[in-house]
Amino acid sequence: MTPIDYPILLSTLGIDLALLFLLAYVFFYRRHRRRDVFVAIALINITLYVLGGALGTFTISIGVGFALFSVISIFRLRSETLGWNEIVYLLVALAMGLDLGLPAYDLPVQTLYAVILVVAVFVVDHPKILRSPGKQRFSLSTDYIQIDPTQLKSTVEAQLGYQVKKVTVRSVTTNPAGMKLEIES
Repeated sequence: MTPIDYPILLSTLGIDLALLFLLAYVFFYRRHRRRDVFVAIALINITLYVLGGALGTFTISIGVGFALFSVISIFRLRSETLGWNEIVYLLVALAMGLDLGLPAYDLPVQTLYAVILVVAVFVVDHPKILRSPGKQRFSLSTDYIQIDPTQLKSTVEAQLGYQVKKVTVRSVTTNPAGMKLEIES
């Protein structure tokens, strides 16, 4: 087991959090207003920071690292009904379980990493820190193809029975005819 250098740990955590603030909030959230994706970006970053620190304190094979990332990727690939926030909470829970379950690991260090994760979730996903923009977003699958944006918006509004602000085409298939749309109202 490699000893922890606490000043370096706190310095790298500070640098990571400062750069994360720029990336996730200043660059992403202020431009796109997607709270769910902001929370995912921030908490995945902090989770990977904690996992990197926890796994870096003792010698493991590279295969263990690849196995962890494949487990993490399964959440997104196999969880079509889960949103970003649910997936990130699962990722954080997985990281905490891994962190606290590692053998030959110093209890205060394990606790510090777990506390970093819990505090990050509390702060990043707190409704008073970052308010939802009040927009409703959802996906819609169609059995038709409509290329003209104005006609598509009118067709979707007629289908749903209310006015929508934006319709974004995510994918189109021709056989059978259909589209996957993202609707914002």
